[in-house]
Amino acid sequence: MQWWEAFNFSNTTFHFTPVQHWSKRGLFDRNKSLWGGWFIKSNDLALYHAGDTGYSSDFKTTYERLGAPDYSFIPIGAYDPRWFMKDSHVNPEEAVQIALDLQTPYSFGMHWGTFTLTDEPVLEPPARLKTALQEQNLAPDFFISPKPGQILQLTK
Repeated sequence: MQWWEAFNFSNTTFHFTPVQHWSKRGLFDRNKSLWGGWFIKSNDLALYHAGDTGYSSDFKTTYERLGAPDYSFIPIGAYDPRWFMKDSHVNPEEAVQIALDLQTPYSFGMHWGTFTLTDEPVLEPPARLKTALQEQNLAPDFFISPKPGQILQLTK
């Protein structure tokens, strides 16, 4: 799919949205395919899944084009060292900004706590997320970091 293309399946529309990352699966195929997020919309619910991403204006554009999702899944881990990871992985503070850009009422932190991929301590992302929410005077339930494998109940 190309960015902004959509397909329908069983009364649900899947929009492929741009994010800031890259693609590669083999030695010689860097950026031969697009990377992106998903805005998934049914009659009753709108979800956003950012995938892997660095911070960019893509999230403001997604909001402008598709509206605010009811729930967003935004990465909060794999961000250190910043000199190397900044362009492709957000830190918790940038993740909060993404949620604000999307104007989503509830977000869930993902992409943390499963294995050591980068230099930050494995349990640091949710602690930094909590601090970022406090510093911006945002409610704790605005953006939570479920434990890996935790089941979420999404209601509207």
